[in-house]
Amino acid sequence: MGHVVPSAEPSTRSPSAGAGPCPPAWRLEHDLTGHLAELARFRRRRQLERSPLYGRLQDEIERVLHGFEWRLQPPVPPPTGPPTLRAAAWNLERGKQLDAILATFAEQPSLRDADLLFLTELDIGMARSGNLNIAERIADELGMAYVFANFHLVLAPGDHGEQRQHEANTLALHGSAIMSRYPIRRFDAVSLPECVDKFHVLEKRLGSKRSLIAEVLTPHGSITAIVVHLDPFAGSRHRGFQMARTMAAARRFGGDRVLLGGDLNTNTYHLGSARGLAANFARKMVVLGFDRTVEQYLTPQKIFERPVFNSLAAHGMHVDGFNDLTKGTFHYDLRDPDVVRKTSDYIPPVLYRWLDRRLEPWQGRVPMRIDWFAGRGLSPRSPWVIELPQHHGVRASDHHPIGVTVDL
Repeated sequence: MGHVVPSAEPSTRSPSAGAGPCPPAWRLEHDLTGHLAELARFRRRRQLERSPLYGRLQDEIERVLHGFEWRLQPPVPPPTGPPTLRAAAWNLERGKQLDAILATFAEQPSLRDADLLFLTELDIGMARSGNLNIAERIADELGMAYVFANFHLVLAPGDHGEQRQHEANTLALHGSAIMSRYPIRRFDAVSLPECVDKFHVLEKRLGSKRSLIAEVLTPHGSITAIVVHLDPFAGSRHRGFQMARTMAAARRFGGDRVLLGGDLNTNTYHLGSARGLAANFARKMVVLGFDRTVEQYLTPQKIFERPVFNSLAAHGMHVDGFNDLTKGTFHYDLRDPDVVRKTSDYIPPVLYRWLDRRLEPWQGRVPMRIDWFAGRGLSPRSPWVIELPQHHGVRASDHHPIGVTVDL
């Protein structure tokens, strides 16, 4: 059943998943900061797990990797009104541009007025995002209840473009969050097995992604909210498996009215290896050709990412009406230095130059639909996308925020 709002006094330690009543607010903290550099020195996971250091720290590491942070009651009175709920989902790119993110929430009515937020890629105590608690800062600014599900204990500065930091990570946490203007009654999470061991990548880290599920109490009854961040370094079948695992957990959690949002990474590729990426691309060229392949990036549900959407449909979840299907939610932009650095890991320079030429009709900037809403037992209307909001010339994130209004 997950964590539920208690009637008793708060406990003095972080409860485990499924442990029952929990305090109305909890900050996810740990005593591992002084050991992060030492943990990062191990080259292979097997060496780490056989070490005396890991033996001493394992219980604390596991607690953190399966940990949550929360504030179950909004600090301001919840809204009253008709039986509708305004939702938004946004991948915040770690929260590195927090000022631009907060300004976007303040300046964009669709985001400012949202009742429920599905947020992915939030840091807590990472130098790349100022060693701030991104989840808490946003929830405080918006006056919302929130639950943060931790995914990782990060043992590196970050990914491409994040390696040069002027300070060390503190808590070194990264995950997703649900934020609500209404009380959150209970929550839980399910781990999503990944294809690539993240201990052996540039952004070395322990843990795995998790789908966060919460019951939100509106004046018109409860709704089950699910924030999802599927694996980009896997094929569509594995993403479909992750979605099936998420929906099975949601079924156990319960709820007739369900709204799911987040970054499903429906990029139509297997980014876990250069060989997998090459095989994906070759298949597309044979089946569709270049131009139709690019067109499919906006409709991944039709062919290349069907396993993800089949898993949703098997549980009565719908995407039609919940999404503005005329727009992308992310741009693959060959003029973006971060994209160039990441692309160079997978394709040789000669192929990159060929790709650059072929994408000239799109000015090197291809829209993709990788962020989604899906629902059950709800009537959606007025879906929207805000393309790459900026504040004073600073891009808030590399993803576009999306939203939808649902009638309860």
